[in-house]
Amino acid sequence: MEALTDKILYRLSCDLHVRALAERLLHRFAETVGDLPASEPHHHAEPGGLYQHSLEVALKALEEFEGNIVMEHRADSTVDSFRSSRNRPRWQYATFIGALCHDIGKVFDLEVRGKRETWSPIHERYCECGRRVKTPVATWNHDREHGGHAERSSRLLHHVLSPEDLAYLGEPRIEHLYRCLAEGHSKGMTGPLSDMVKQADQASVEQAQPAIAARSDSKIGLLIQTWQELIRDGQMWVNTPGAQVWVEGAKTAVVVPVSVSMARDRLKERNIALPPNTNLYNMLRSAGLVESNERGLNVWDIRVQGKHGPAPLSALIFPTEKVVPTEILPTLPATHFEIEIEPKQEALAVAQAEGSTEN
Repeated sequence: MEALTDKILYRLSCDLHVRALAERLLHRFAETVGDLPASEPHHHAEPGGLYQHSLEVALKALEEFEGNIVMEHRADSTVDSFRSSRNRPRWQYATFIGALCHDIGKVFDLEVRGKRETWSPIHERYCECGRRVKTPVATWNHDREHGGHAERSSRLLHHVLSPEDLAYLGEPRIEHLYRCLAEGHSKGMTGPLSDMVKQADQASVEQAQPAIAARSDSKIGLLIQTWQELIRDGQMWVNTPGAQVWVEGAKTAVVVPVSVSMARDRLKERNIALPPNTNLYNMLRSAGLVESNERGLNVWDIRVQGKHGPAPLSALIFPTEKVVPTEILPTLPATHFEIEIEPKQEALAVAQAEGSTEN
């Protein structure tokens, strides 16, 4: 953590006033999120994961900012670039804050309790609750909305931004900062600040993935490794009528819930239990391994060619290289599957699929 903080401050150190602002802001941010995790069973899920992930994203966004030449519109309608603009240091500081605070709204996805009271993130920082109840216990809300924390992040900026920060940023940067936080999980058109933060966020998550997959208790890693074993053993069929896996170029559709049931059976022989299906789907989504829409839904309707014509199936959509062993790709017959425009609600998809005995 200290090394990350030092690198961030180094990039902001051209102006000693800005460095001092950043040091105080980082302290307030740390007091706001404390030792909370960034996700449940996915990236940065350990205590303090939210703070570490936020620092990583802030540093990566500042690195991206160094080479950015996005044009800034002046008040007189002319344009200047971030590189040469006299406001460049202010835009850099706004990028730092937007990246640092991009996931701060995740504290609303947690319930923190201690001494018969529940922490209210709006009214106080996490550290204040901790000092009062001594040993707060945090649990994830099961009804939390995927991506919903993005819009809620701005509600906590009053814990992080000081009047000095606001005065330094100025109104144009403040407006872009709030927009950046709201656009955190949007797949539509976003601003340059949002784009830099999104790229940095994805880089931090991807950096964490090898460590997650390498952990012996990684349910995601075990699931995918078991699928690969079953495919190699010829027990999971690929690109044939009745198959559980359909490969078309860079995309692979893994049929659910049958594919998960097959993995469960294999792992049960080793006394390993997987989480419920919906939890697994959410874990895969949070790890960035499957396609999802803006609402976080990731179980899609697909149509494949069956023995008696097009067959509808429910599937998760992966990048091919994540699931299918490389050595079998040249042996697969060509196929085509169509993906419906909108994915299903996971719970509905699971219920419908589990009620059917056909692929």
